[in-house]
Amino acid sequence: MPSLGLGLGLHKQQMLKKSSLPLDNIDANMLYFSTAKLNSNDTLSIRVRRDLDNTEKDIGFIGKDLDTQTLLDFVGGGNGYVAYTYAQGQTSSFQNNLSAQPLIVENGVYLGTLKFSGGQWLDTGVTRFGNTGLFADENEEFTVITVTKNEGEGAIIARAVRTVQWRTFQTHFSAENNFRLRITVRGARTDTSIPPSSENKIITFIWDKSNLNGYINGEFFHTEVGSTEERTEQRIIVGERTNGTGGYLYTGDITAFIILDKALTTQERQKLENYLKQKFN
Repeated sequence: MPSLGLGLGLHKQQMLKKSSLPLDNIDANMLYFSTAKLNSNDTLSIRVRRDLDNTEKDIGFIGKDLDTQTLLDFVGGGNGYVAYTYAQGQTSSFQNNLSAQPLIVENGVYLGTLKFSGGQWLDTGVTRFGNTGLFADENEEFTVITVTKNEGEGAIIARAVRTVQWRTFQTHFSAENNFRLRITVRGARTDTSIPPSSENKIITFIWDKSNLNGYINGEFFHTEVGSTEERTEQRIIVGERTNGTGGYLYTGDITAFIILDKALTTQERQKLENYLKQKFN
């Protein structure tokens, strides 16, 4: 018969294992936003500006979810805009231009997502973090996950110049030849049909130093990678093609984005996707 101490230790280990979040044991540099906690070290989710007087406030979590009560009490009956997003207490993206900040509370109602209306974008401030600049060469690997809904046209995640052949990485929606999800990596473009809807879609791309694999709600689709030279001047941007110059500004909702300088294993990917599906659908 096991001792009482051993039994309590086993129970504690099981509880810790059960309560772990999907990014807890991932050894990677990370940039992300989510209104559901992704890592046990997440204390803050967003910094919000209210339109009443342009005052800003950091909003954290209650349990595993955004502290919506504090958010709504702060914003009141007006609009709330996201100025910063956080990952494990560090800034993961920002927007200091008030007119370019995405909406999260509209007329006193929490949207549960970031609303982009064709003029908003977030800047990560980096061209490269860890081992990735989203270039997809033999020296780096990455995972990019976005959760979107109510999609219109425009870029979700991008590090791209105007000329297609020179683009390092861009995922965006296009209404050309029916509605499509379009990804361009090192100048090679891949299209796949995707129906726009009010339900969240989990879109994943993983580069493992030799192959780029795409998934929509866990379903695999093939993607192409080209061989253009790396561009050094472009930052990783959310909701726009590149550095706020007005190209491919996104119209639609982004509920989460996750950028890692690691190729997730199948098990890690599925754990993260299942968690996002549970939290956002």
